[in-house]
Amino acid sequence: MINRRRAIGTALGIATTAIASRSAFAKADAVDFSDPKIRLSSIMKMRGATDDRLCIGYVTGMRYAVVDGVATPMFGMLAATFSRGQKVADDTYESRSFEIAYFTDLATGKLVESWTNPLTNKTVAVPQTRSLMGKVAIKADGLLPINSPMMAAMDFGHQFRQPILIGKDVSITEEIRIRNKAGSPAPRFRYNENTTYTAPRIDLMNQTIATVRTAISYQSLIGFSPWMGMDGVDGLNMGRGTGHRVSAVKELPPYFLELTNKYHADVLNDPIAAIEGKLEKKPG
Repeated sequence: MINRRRAIGTALGIATTAIASRSAFAKADAVDFSDPKIRLSSIMKMRGATDDRLCIGYVTGMRYAVVDGVATPMFGMLAATFSRGQKVADDTYESRSFEIAYFTDLATGKLVESWTNPLTNKTVAVPQTRSLMGKVAIKADGLLPINSPMMAAMDFGHQFRQPILIGKDVSITEEIRIRNKAGSPAPRFRYNENTTYTAPRIDLMNQTIATVRTAISYQSLIGFSPWMGMDGVDGLNMGRGTGHRVSAVKELPPYFLELTNKYHADVLNDPIAAIEGKLEKKPG
């Protein structure tokens, strides 16, 4: 028969050991991710890779018009980004990317080519967007545009928030804040974006792995685009979406591939040329 006092003592011992183990694990994680080199490699594995391979990620979600504190659904969005980076110093990577985005019907999920604005009742043509992004320098605490005349005319803010450890996963949030410089004669410009990347800690800490499968959560609050027909409407365009990093073009959402094969096959045929700015320019 088990002695009650001995049983209680054993249980307390087990609990104390478990607490100590969890504490030690938490301290080890905190030490790991306070190291700028480990943070930078983790960021690169989540956003792209620590080598120069082609990297691909997608997001699917919705956009809303926010006016007087009310969010009105406008349309769905389906976007993918192709990127490539390289290490240029112990504390710096350089990266370029190319993005394709489609707007979709809220009911059917199919491509929208004309859209009736629910706030103004105007029917407008809906563009597709394909954009070559400028080169950026990525460090453990944030990134900076390289030789970008457009960004030189803006107040540009960027940072990577401290990693958050949840169970076996790590999440890192990237924040972008862009505004016109004070006194700028250009039309008012506001851009706010938060993107959270989540991946297994064990993969991020594995130095033999250059990239990891990553879950993506996206939120944005930006000004209305001119094509939306929002003249005279004081509000903002809110976006939200989720997605993943994938290892090959064929793993992108089937409808994205269908649309891109139809409208932007040159990008699928040679994503690297798109990233390097070697494709013929198209509107959008």
